[in-house]
Amino acid sequence: MPKVFGIHEVELPQGVTPEEFERFGQQLASVPGFPGWKSYLLKGDRGDRAGKYLIMFEVESVQARDRYFPSPEEESDEARQFDEQHPDAAALWEKYAEMLTGPHSWTDYAEISE
Repeated sequence: MPKVFGIHEVELPQGVTPEEFERFGQQLASVPGFPGWKSYLLKGDRGDRAGKYLIMFEVESVQARDRYFPSPEEESDEARQFDEQHPDAAALWEKYAEMLTGPHSWTDYAEISE
């Protein structure tokens, strides 16, 4: 089964320093995530987005993604149950969503080859 990589470009909100955001990313890395998912906070090193941030989700399969998010705007009952069982993680992801400066660019990419 091909993996899915969710790529979310991040623009820092007014008043949030890169250091604060990176500390926040360290907190996100320490909380449980959905089974079959990994998340990464990345910072551009070279190129068009050098110095800018990205959140990348690595999901073991399309089915594992759809298990929690059946469509782009829909969260499953299983995802809500996971959040209830892991309130610290849910609170951090909620804080992350609040930090975004309006709509952000994102795309899920399905793996074609390794």
